[in-house]
Amino acid sequence: MKEPVSLYDRNGELIAAFYSVNREGNTLVIDAKALDVMRMDVIITPAQVWKGLRMIFSWPVISFVLLLPCFALKRLIARKPGE
Repeated sequence: MKEPVSLYDRNGELIAAFYSVNREGNTLVIDAKALDVMRMDVIITPAQVWKGLRMIFSWPVISFVLLLPCFALKRLIARKPGE
């Protein structure tokens, strides 16, 4: 089984895990597990995709993506030798 994309709350509790995304006709179907208990298929319509794209192409997300190499480098430098 593939490693899921996991989302956590501020306390470190697993909120959702996403295993795969497939297209069925004009919708996206995401295989997900909510609260580490209930496995389900999440259906996303084209209208919801457009709303999501507006969120993704916002300045907070764009700046986060641009800073990902900096975060990775910082993590690499903070790692102790031999790990």
